[in-house]
This record gives sequence, structure tokens and C-alpha cells, in this order.
Amino acid sequence: MSGQTLLLVVASSAAIAAVVGLAAWILLRLVTRAPILVHLVTVAAAAVSAVVGGILVASNAMYLSEADVQLALAIALSSGAVAILVAVLLGGRVARAAGVLRRAAADLGAGVPVRTAAETGLAIGEFRAVLDELAASDARLRAARSEIERQEKARQDLVVRITHDLRVPLAGIRAQAEALQDGVAPDPDRFLTRIVGQVDRVDRLVDDLFAVSRLDAGALALRLEPTSLGDLASDVVADVRAVADAAGVELTVEIRRDAVVEVDPLQLGRAIANLVANAVQHTPGGSGVRVVIDAGRARVRIAVHDGGPGIRDEDAELLFEAGWRGTEARSPHAVDITAGAGLGLAIARGIARAHGGDVTAANAGGSGAIFALEVPTAGASPEPAVDNA
Repeated sequence: MSGQTLLLVVASSAAIAAVVGLAAWILLRLVTRAPILVHLVTVAAAAVSAVVGGILVASNAMYLSEADVQLALAIALSSGAVAILVAVLLGGRVARAAGVLRRAAADLGAGVPVRTAAETGLAIGEFRAVLDELAASDARLRAARSEIERQEKARQDLVVRITHDLRVPLAGIRAQAEALQDGVAPDPDRFLTRIVGQVDRVDRLVDDLFAVSRLDAGALALRLEPTSLGDLASDVVADVRAVADAAGVELTVEIRRDAVVEVDPLQLGRAIANLVANAVQHTPGGSGVRVVIDAGRARVRIAVHDGGPGIRDEDAELLFEAGWRGTEARSPHAVDITAGAGLGLAIARGIARAHGGDVTAANAGGSGAIFALEVPTAGASPEPAVDNA
């Protein structure tokens, strides 16, 4: 065969393959929504047709006998038939794998647990990866839905508690105001003092609700300034000391290592006050509450040790939920400064996290519990210990 003839055969075979490929492409565009098995068989049939067309062109160019041409065609067609059968078998496997993915996607939308590739026996690598990712996404969505449901229930419980906490002082204010209005109050000055106290209680509750809403929305604006956390904690303890004395609780401060840190003293002082007030509320008379400040290279820790009965295991996950209140076992007496809707610990943790820190709680080794507030020092160097307040 001359070079010119060879070039003609190659060009003709390529032209036939191009025509067959174009026809297959047009067919697949027309049946875009057809099952994947149809697409695989179409591709295999196009490949076989291109080979048969090439053989016909080559046989004519080589002037083969009719018997040789028939033999070549028989070989090509039989091989093509086997290739198409293999494509059907493999395509069926791929189609079944695609069906598993389709059912997994449907289960994901319907809330049905999505099984992993190992559970379904799916063997094709890419399909296994997609199915495992769907299963992982399903697990994340389920966890998110559970968290949303939990938070929604917590909000509903909070609304119920807040409604009760608002109605009680408002009812008292109304009753005492009506007594004053009717002139039947035996001691008007005492009634007015009670009304003012109940108004203050409502005001604190509303302020706490605003604080929780700002923290939940991430809208708490911090006014940072260099602050000695030892001095800040001492000032907070001084404000609460009268209440602690009235409850028969000894309140002390221990500054092991102080640090000057860039914080919002008003907000962080509120967080510390909530922890101290919570400790006083849950500590029986005759016992004590100890506030310990200890600064390290990376973080400053303000630990509040109370003398109460400790934290029950079933309550550990609920301590910092807005609106959750401890059991009577952790509430031996009431303290006016802490009267509210169970928002103090939630606010304390929110403020600490807004500063890049956190609040944690754990039972002490002997008795009582430890609520620890930590904030980063941001490069501040610890200062020597000072005399206890």
C-alpha cells in the first residue's frame, strides 16, 4: 500500500468515526433525560460502528477478497456485540449505584437516615465518596435540627418563666398601688418602698433579657480598656458583700497573680457579679464563697468557689441555658440580687465568649462547685500577687 493510499484510508476512517461520533452526540442530546444505561450503550455502539466503518474502508482500499472482507466484518461485529453486552452489564451496575444515590438524596430530604456506602454495599469509588458525604451531611443536618428544636424548646420555656417572673412583681405593684389609691394602705411609705423594689426587679429582668438578645445576635458592643482583673473582681465582691453578709455567707478574694487586660470592665464586671451572686445564692449560711484570680501567660482565670451541694450530673449541660434554674437542692435560700429568670449564668458565658474566653463549671474535689471565667491576656504580663481583699 502506497503512502497516498494509506493517508486516504486513515482520512476516510477518521471521517467515518467523526460522523458516527457526531450522530451519537446528537442522539445523546435528544435523550438527555434517558437512563445512564442508554448513554453507555450509545457510546459503546458508536465506538463499534466507527471500527466497522474503518474496516470497510480499509478492505476496499486493500482490494481484499469478498471472503476476507466478510471475515473481518464478522470479527468486528462479534467483538462489537460483546463490547455492547459488557457495556450493558457495567452500565447496569453504574445505574444501580446511581439509584442508591438517588434514594439517599430522597431520604435526606425526607428526614430518613442516610446509609453509608459500607451499609449499602456500594463499591464504585466515586459513588462511595458521594454517598458517604451525603450520609455525613445527613448526620450534620440531624444534629442541627436537634439543636434547633432544643433551642426552640428552651426559648418557649424561657418565655413561660419570664411571663411568670413579670406577672408576680406587676401584680404586687398593682395591688399595692390600688391600696394606696383607695387609701387603705396602713403604711404608705412601706408600700411605696415595696413598689420601688418590685419596679427595680422588673427593670433588672428586662435588662437581662436585652443582654441575652444582644449576646444571641452577636451584637454586644465592647468598650475595651486596660483593666486590672484583680481590682475589677475586688470591686464586684465589695458590691455583693452586703448581700453575702445578710445571708451569713463569708465572701473572700484571693489574688494569686493579677494582670492588666484589654476588656470591657462594665460587661466583664457584670459577668463576674453574676457568678459571685450565683455562688452566694447556692451557698448555705455559715459557709463561704472564695474568688480566686490567677493570671497565666495566655489566659487569666477568675474562679468562684461556692460552698453549696455541687452540680448534679444531669444539670451539668443545662447550667448555662438561658432561663434554666437549679433545683431546690441548689437553692437553700433566696438572695434579692440574684432574683430573676435564670439568665445570670447564660449572660456571664456570653460576655466571656464575646471577649474570646469562656465560663466553665465543675464540682470541687471536696464539696461545692467551681465556676471559672477565663479571658485571654492578649500579651499582657502577669503582675505579682497583692494582699487579699
